[in-house]
Amino acid sequence: MKKIVTAAFVGLTLAGAAFAEISFSYTGKNYFKSSAGNLDYDSRTDCMSLSISSKSAGAVVDFDTDAGELVQDEYYGWMTFGLPAGNLQITAGSWNGRYADRVKSDAGDLDSSDFELYKPGVINGLGGKDSDNLTQGKMAMTAAYTNTDLLPGTLMVKLALVKGTWDPEAKSATTAKEDGDVDDSDLILSSGFAGEVAFRAENLINANIAFRWLEKKSFSIAGFVSPLMFEKVRATVGFTFASVNNYAKYNSADGKTSDWADGATEFALDLRLRYQITEKLAVTTMHNLSSYADLPSETVVEKAREYGDNTLVLWDMINLTYKPEDKITVGYTLNAVFSGLDSDHTFTGADLITTPYIRIDANSNVAVTAGARIAVNGLNPEIDGHETMDVTVPVLFSFSL
Repeated sequence: MKKIVTAAFVGLTLAGAAFAEISFSYTGKNYFKSSAGNLDYDSRTDCMSLSISSKSAGAVVDFDTDAGELVQDEYYGWMTFGLPAGNLQITAGSWNGRYADRVKSDAGDLDSSDFELYKPGVINGLGGKDSDNLTQGKMAMTAAYTNTDLLPGTLMVKLALVKGTWDPEAKSATTAKEDGDVDDSDLILSSGFAGEVAFRAENLINANIAFRWLEKKSFSIAGFVSPLMFEKVRATVGFTFASVNNYAKYNSADGKTSDWADGATEFALDLRLRYQITEKLAVTTMHNLSSYADLPSETVVEKAREYGDNTLVLWDMINLTYKPEDKITVGYTLNAVFSGLDSDHTFTGADLITTPYIRIDANSNVAVTAGARIAVNGLNPEIDGHETMDVTVPVLFSFSL
């Protein structure tokens, strides 16, 4: 099915794009880790992406490496249809569909551990994690209507079907009814629903509201706003709320499962900001306060989780970048995570990740990045020797055509 969807959209794109733009990008990520005072080769990740597009259609195929083998990651295509008022874009395939500005222009090729540790949404959340991502990398089909004449700006309304199991208890329409899991009023669906409304007014505001209802008893809603009136500032403020009432059995740390007595509610506050201090110096900060479900683990794995048994986690990030010349960027990133901040849970210690790095752009299409990631976990001033430290050296190479 995946190959059929991909081939169909590539074929439609080629048929309708006489003057298409074709682009290719490659990023190779090598990591070296400390071991007994020495640096040993740890892992490698390669990502290759091919895209073809015109004004009316396009397709993207993205491959990653896994244990030395190519694995198809994202693959999707889209077509845009002009309407008497506005246009309609249909997209199908497997991809991550996000809209809000994540304020990560200085990240370059650095991965999440070295720059953006968490996506907007509920950190460790069961329903609100990465809340702006409608499709979550799953097979999906979206229809987006855009109009630039209805309001003094651009209005976009999007609806999506996302592959999944709408009713996890329903094994199939026949056997589920025989076992008493569902009755005639239950919907037996293999997809959930998502939607989004966004509005952008140039030099004023860019805002969106994202809604996901991917399982019968769970949903999330998130809103993000970016002011556009400040010349040297990029910023995003967001709020996420999720209700997770799954019949679900969620895997715990030791691989067992635990039943929930009731559901849970989650929320998150996001704030991201980048300020261009001078022509060569910029600072980026990211902050997230999340309330998420604290799952039973280890000796209490079989204990039913009670409603409202949430814990708080705070994530703060600061990044400084300096360009001594056009082709060289020197940067420093500090990520700090503080878990168990509420009175009902034990503070286990802060996790700190610090990453100095340098990026060299050989030309507009080729770049090399190298850094040193130092991660200190479980830093607790009340417990001596509780923390652990790991050192990783990322070396990244990318080029595009």
